[in-house]
Amino acid sequence: MTSLNEIDVYVVDVCGTLVRDDTTLGLLRHHFAHTRERRLRHILFRVMTARLSPVRLGFIVLERLTGKHLLKYAVVKLLAGDQVEALAQSAAQYTDVLLKDRRVESVWSLIEQPTRTGHVVLASASLEPVVACLAAKIGARHVASQLEQQGGILTGRYTEDLTGFKEVAMLNKYGANVLAGRTCTISDNFTDLTMLEKSTQAFVVLHKKAHKKRWQGLNATFLEI
Repeated sequence: MTSLNEIDVYVVDVCGTLVRDDTTLGLLRHHFAHTRERRLRHILFRVMTARLSPVRLGFIVLERLTGKHLLKYAVVKLLAGDQVEALAQSAAQYTDVLLKDRRVESVWSLIEQPTRTGHVVLASASLEPVVACLAAKIGARHVASQLEQQGGILTGRYTEDLTGFKEVAMLNKYGANVLAGRTCTISDNFTDLTMLEKSTQAFVVLHKKAHKKRWQGLNATFLEI
């Protein structure tokens, strides 16, 4: 087995892996909650995302029927008209919260040394502002989903959703050599299965012990949190 010291690049998922949050929802929750002018959108956001909300339950049913991530597209629409810079400021504040209170320590212990030497790529379908901020703070490279903007104003739409396309995004951004060596992929996300299967070493984060069944056949180390 390859030693972790011999790994060339660590590919690390963010939501549920590096931190204990869905950072798309977490960033928007923080963004809408902290200014009076966004009060109405904050109320709408809460109605759409509260765990026992009929609206949230409706999205869950529709997502299972369609296989599409409908909720995140709906909540991103609430950003329409906001300044790109304002969301970036919210991302910086929210990132401080994540790093202080929401870290998955077993994952951070794996990447502590690689982040010092620039061998980590954060690969996330979450929003660019928060993933970029996290990456900058730990000295990592990153790929993330992109939001559409016009003249510094957000339109409330995605230009690129990386769900299922993280590997392509890394190759496009950093070139073919980024994944040419020995890789270690760390994720809790089943859409990352192909990357995990291709990796020299794979770590899967389990939020529930029962979730291990869905990974049957994968040669990986499982981290229960």
